[in-house]
Amino acid sequence: MRLLSTLLRATCALALVVDPTAGHSIDSVALSSIRRPSVFSRVSSFSWLRKQSPILISLPDAAQDSDFASWLSLQSVRSFEGILANIGPDGANVAGQNVNPGVVVASPSRDHPNYFYHWVRDGAITMRALVDEYENSGNASVKELIDAYVDNVRSTQWTSNPSGQFGRGGLGEPKFEVNGKPFVGTWGRPQRDGPALRAITLISYARTLQRRGAPMDSLRYLYDLIKPDLEYASKFWASPGFDLWEEQQGLHFFTAMVQFKALLLGQEIASDFSDEGAARWYHIQANGLKQFLLSFWDEERGYLIETLASPRSGLDAALLLGAIHGGSETVFPIHSDMIITTLQALVTDMRARYPINEQDSYDSNRFPTAVGIGRYPEDVYSGGDLGNSELGNPWFLCTATVAHTLYGLVEHLALSNSALIISNLTADFYLPFISPTPVMEPHYCDFSATAIWSRSAAILGFMPGSRETEQVISNIFHYADGFLKIVKKHADAEGNMSEQFDRQTGFMRGARQLTWSSESVLGAIKMRERAVEAIEKRRAYFQRF
Repeated sequence: MRLLSTLLRATCALALVVDPTAGHSIDSVALSSIRRPSVFSRVSSFSWLRKQSPILISLPDAAQDSDFASWLSLQSVRSFEGILANIGPDGANVAGQNVNPGVVVASPSRDHPNYFYHWVRDGAITMRALVDEYENSGNASVKELIDAYVDNVRSTQWTSNPSGQFGRGGLGEPKFEVNGKPFVGTWGRPQRDGPALRAITLISYARTLQRRGAPMDSLRYLYDLIKPDLEYASKFWASPGFDLWEEQQGLHFFTAMVQFKALLLGQEIASDFSDEGAARWYHIQANGLKQFLLSFWDEERGYLIETLASPRSGLDAALLLGAIHGGSETVFPIHSDMIITTLQALVTDMRARYPINEQDSYDSNRFPTAVGIGRYPEDVYSGGDLGNSELGNPWFLCTATVAHTLYGLVEHLALSNSALIISNLTADFYLPFISPTPVMEPHYCDFSATAIWSRSAAILGFMPGSRETEQVISNIFHYADGFLKIVKKHADAEGNMSEQFDRQTGFMRGARQLTWSSESVLGAIKMRERAVEAIEKRRAYFQRF
């Protein structure tokens, strides 16, 4: 509160309520009512920017860290190689082990724990990374792997399994043997996120091929695989299933988010193939899901919850993963207020949960520091360690997911020419990134005096290009880097990452060379590159004045 009182100097007779679920640009601020020099007055305000905002002239200091920059470049390559090593039949970790072509093996580990299987969810998320690589590079070898995965999807969809048969629930089966046979052991089934994620990946591949010149009619074979998964998502989104951690049965945010995205994309590709009845159906079901997703907001707790009617706290890294893999500009993009305040609650919990995270909450500049992130507060899975089975640990993929989300926020803020609006909902996240040091001409507006209190009511507004706005962008970027630096600290010298790192010692635990760990770190690094590009565009824009 002392920080808040230091920042609140001016008063505007204006109360705002923002939509915390969407990616919003606040153009409704009454700029004329702000009794401070406005950055929209070019002559006076941009001369002020040149004097007061050196962060517009250079990237944050963390981007100049040569050791970290070298690691980012090398780890991007190593993470991609780590993915390829776990894809059959010839990946370095799986060659000669009867792994079918296109099968994505979750991990080479065969005991404590045994992850030597093809999970539908993991495979789809991993192959989406390969589709992105092919989009950018046109690498023929990558395309061969994607095409092998497509062939495997065709076979897997028609394989009868404990969840059912094709068209009778079988698409909800979570995992298969690496030779394509069904896994018949006891498991948490059905899991309803897999078909949606697979549809997203295959639609992305179809669009990539289309942009590379393939006629739409030649892609019918992909639509024939996409449609069954869309049908499954459209008909079962309101039915309970197991979560992405395969532990809780119910209705889950992550699952609903990827189903929503699949149906949004699905209605478009169905129209492209003149399947108008299906397109209308997917549109209707997507609208239903859009409304359903709002039920995951817990007003009393002040954050999103992963599973409805669960006895748990509801905090879960799966919420951020849902925004990454299923977010859209209309519902819960990774920069939306509800996602950011949920991230803040999760990090706050994890900061105190694991002994390895014991440190001051703020760095030498009094800004928040990164910590290792686990799956959820109540987690007791230690990665198959039979001697330590009652305590959970931080995960590489969860830690990288926080970094990914923050870089997405930075990209959004850097590309925006709108005011930075801080609400009651996001104050705990944003205010620590603003230095309380007084400046001669603060460019902000205090809405708190006139606003009726609600979580979404705006309390502060900072003009684009103001010292405070640019400081927030810079400091959040620095904060996001901290999470990848934690990954760097606990990965091995070759860039390999297991599933977890120990809550006490930091040494790796659980399944070794986890494919999803490699994918998540690669994704975070790619999002960081986008954030840097956005910052450079912003810098170039303001340097014109």
